[in-house]
Order: sequence, then C-alpha cells, then structure tokens
Amino acid sequence: MNENKVKIRGIYSTALTKFLLNNGFKIVDPSNKINERFNTENSYDSANILLCDKNDMNGIIINGKGSESLIEVLQGYFIDSVIKKIETGTIYRGTIKKIDKNKNIIFVNIGNNEEGILNLEEYWGFLRENEKVIVQLKGIINGKKILSSKLRIFGDSLILIKEGFNKVSKNIYDEEERKRLMNIANKIKIEGWSILWKSHAQGKPDLELVTEVNQLIQKEKDIRNKLNNIKEDGIIERGSLVYTVDFGGISKQKLDNLRKSVANTVIGHHFLKAGGYSMLTDFAESLNIDDNILTDKINKVLKEEGPKEGSYYEIIHKKANGRDIIMKGTVIKAEENEVLIRRNLRYGKFLDGLQINIDEGDYAITSIKPGSWTLTHKYFNKEGFQKGSYININTPIEVYPKFARYIDLEVDVIERNNKREIIDLEKLEEIKKIKAISQELYDKALEIANKIVQESN
Repeated sequence: MNENKVKIRGIYSTALTKFLLNNGFKIVDPSNKINERFNTENSYDSANILLCDKNDMNGIIINGKGSESLIEVLQGYFIDSVIKKIETGTIYRGTIKKIDKNKNIIFVNIGNNEEGILNLEEYWGFLRENEKVIVQLKGIINGKKILSSKLRIFGDSLILIKEGFNKVSKNIYDEEERKRLMNIANKIKIEGWSILWKSHAQGKPDLELVTEVNQLIQKEKDIRNKLNNIKEDGIIERGSLVYTVDFGGISKQKLDNLRKSVANTVIGHHFLKAGGYSMLTDFAESLNIDDNILTDKINKVLKEEGPKEGSYYEIIHKKANGRDIIMKGTVIKAEENEVLIRRNLRYGKFLDGLQINIDEGDYAITSIKPGSWTLTHKYFNKEGFQKGSYININTPIEVYPKFARYIDLEVDVIERNNKREIIDLEKLEEIKKIKAISQELYDKALEIANKIVQESN
C-alpha cells in the first residue's frame, strides 16, 4: 500500500478516487457521495496530498508532500495531460532598484540577474533605491515574478501570515474540526502573526499542531538572521511546490470510463462538466435512459447553443506554462465535423512563425475540427490572396457551443509558397525536458508534425 494519503474534491473526484485506489493510494476525508460509491470508511486522517479543481475546471491542482509520486502515476496513464510545476513562497534578500509611483510598483533585484515586481501597497519599510529588503514570491504573471514584503511562513499543517486574522482552510468542512483548529490558533496568540490552518491539519493532535506553530516561529527568526548574514541578493528560503494538471480530451474520456465503473456516467461527462455544463450533466445522469438516446438529446441541447454562423466564438489556446491565449472571431461555417472562424488581424503586427507583416485588411481563417491534433490558420490579404498557413500541433480539440479549447504542444508547421517546414521544435524539447509532457505525448506531437510535412512532398 502506498503511504500517501490523498484528499480529493471537485468534478474529477469519483474518477480520480477510483484511479488512485487502483494505484495503491489511500483516500482520506472523502465526501459523503464518495463514501456511498466506494463503501469506504469516513477516515478523517490528515492528508499529505490535496487535489482540487483548477479555476477553469480543465484539470486539477495538486499540493503537499508526496505530490511527485502522484504526478508520475497520473502522467503515465493520462497521456495528453500537461503538467505545470509552480514554486511559491520563496523568500529573497533583495535590493530596491527603481520606484515607479505612477504605476504604483517597485522593481526589486533578487539575485542571479533576476528582477521582481513589488506593489507599493505590499511594501513595509524605507522607500528608497538601494534599500535592502526581504521579499517573498507570490506568483508569476506573464513571466514576471510578483513579490510581497508581507511574509508567509509555510509549514505542513499551517501557514504563518504577517498580520491578518486566524483562519481555517475552506477545504475542511467538518464544523467541529474547524472550531477545534480555531480554538488552538486563538490560544497561541502570536504577536504580529496569524495562522491559516491548511487542510493537512485536519485530524492531527493538538500538541503536534502547537509544536509545528512554534517551529515556524523559530523558522521566521532564522530567516531574519540569514538576511543579516547574506552579503548578496538571492534566495534565503525555498518555498513550496504546487502542480497543475490540464486534462486533454483523451484524458477526459479515460476519466469517464473510470467513473462509469462505479456510477452512472453519461458519455462526455468530464467534457461537459469542464465546459460549464454541470447542471445538464447531473440532470441527464438522473434519468434512466439508454446511453445513445441520452447522448443524442445532450448533443441537441448543445447544438441549439452554437456554434452558429455569424456568431462570436473564442479559441482558448492553453500553453504549457499555464498561460491562456484567447483568439476571437466570427463563425463563417458551422458543421458537425468542422467550424470555420474568421479573425480580422491587427494592422502593424508581425507573424513570427511565417515571417510576414500584417497589413491593413489582412484576416485569418481558422479551421477547428473536433478531436483533431491540429488547428490550421490560413492568412489572407484584403484581396483574398493567401499569404501563408500556420498549422498548430495540439492535444485533441474540444469544441463547445461558445468556445474551443486545446493544449498547445509548442511545435508547429508553417506553409509558404507551397512548401512546409517544422518550426519551434526546441520548444517541444523544452516542455519534455521539464516533464510538462510525457514521452508518449512528445512522440505523438513529433509524429504528427513530420507527417504533415511529408504529405506536402
């Protein structure tokens, strides 16, 4: 039996509970519905790994000790999943380089020729250039490190937060447990600090939790001492790792099959839930109707919503680094096997891949085919002359009434003057190197790119 204890919440909970139990993980603090489906004892043991939905519902967030082993198992089975590893909470000694009061930001050198951005409202201390500061990484937005001077000290069961109020994680639902944790926090009374109990605190003895609080208080003092002893800007204390997993269309089908083995599951259950159709899915599964008939009825409901000719449509181009690029256009063709979108291009821009300028009146026609591993953009001038084509390699496209979604696999094929070539192969290599994608997904992307080029010869 795997020693890792996992707590799961969200639209993927039934399927992932089945999958993880099959792979030797222990599920703790299951919901009532999961208890019913798996006949498990309602164990309130403390989890060391927490799984919950991403905000866009296209995958999950994983954090806690032992997450790496879970990621490895997931990636080995869900081949078109894409993993992003996020470091948060890292503490730096930095130096204020520049203060921009108009934009309300401070530029801070954090060592190794790296720079972070600190909001003026997040800063406590002397506001002057070359001032030494202690800052913490909050996150990364568009490649820029966002900092704060209000420190958070991370532990297994809690986070010490500068100022603020004592709180309990929203992922702890048991009211008695929430009261117990709040009582512990209120009795400790740490001057200048508050406690946020993580879901990992659930079920742990009072003495163990109090001991961890004291250890974090000492850790904060040690960090302050390190600041005085470090001569150069750089990392004082490493933060914690959080993983996000985006599921492609094939992965969602596998999740459907896992769920179907323990509960009534409509075809496309996770596709529908991830697209915002939870109520439709739940209602359909409450009916005792043949799967094929039910699928036809669901498809009719979706078809009524779109896509329709003349309607506005979005393409969600998900990057392995977590960034979403939204392309917007108008539907000019809407058929079961293909949707064509016209996008008017912004004059003065430059298309790097094709190495062409965008002139006034230029537009693109994008072909979206459900389940396709490619997305083709054809670029035209205002007279309708085709300037080139760009074929994106991606996970199988999921087509919804108002938008289409896929995960970009970085490598692409361009076509100019009736000649095709592969570009950005090094970007595909990079996401494989950092284990954002599996070897199998890498091989698939490369196979498709080579096949597209060979077909033109």
